[in-house]
Amino acid sequence: MIFKQKYWHELFEAGVLLKALNSVWETATGLLLLFSMQPIVHNVFLFLSREEYLGTTRDDALFRMVAEQFNHLSVSTRHFAGYYLLFHGLLNMFLAYNLYKNRLWAYPFAMGAVGLFLVYQLYRLVHTHSLVLFFITLFDIAFIVLTWHEYKFQRNQQAAA
Repeated sequence: MIFKQKYWHELFEAGVLLKALNSVWETATGLLLLFSMQPIVHNVFLFLSREEYLGTTRDDALFRMVAEQFNHLSVSTRHFAGYYLLFHGLLNMFLAYNLYKNRLWAYPFAMGAVGLFLVYQLYRLVHTHSLVLFFITLFDIAFIVLTWHEYKFQRNQQAAA
């Protein structure tokens, strides 16, 4: 049982680390979108999408579609995306920090917060059929399962102490 718990815990910690890293990206992108720094976001996208990073060329259909979207973001769309990413990023940063600090109250709070965003993601998934959103949704479901398992373990550990 202890051996098995070790792997559950390591998977949970990896999930928290991924949430923390993603929160930095989301927060930075949200700020850039809100402060009309769209050219910076576009240039970062161009830099990261170079052939040596993705193994694809800029003639790729997916690349052209995303690049085109950057050029035609309306102000309201940019503001919505900026606020959404900023809020989601800061919330994930807060949750990752408190889960890392092993604060028992953070586990149910994290499951609830991720669950609320999951409902919105499922709604968007039904309408967009986005493969990226599908994998993000799977990750969030797995994260909730891992958080639940870790919460039960930590609660039992603290009750036994």
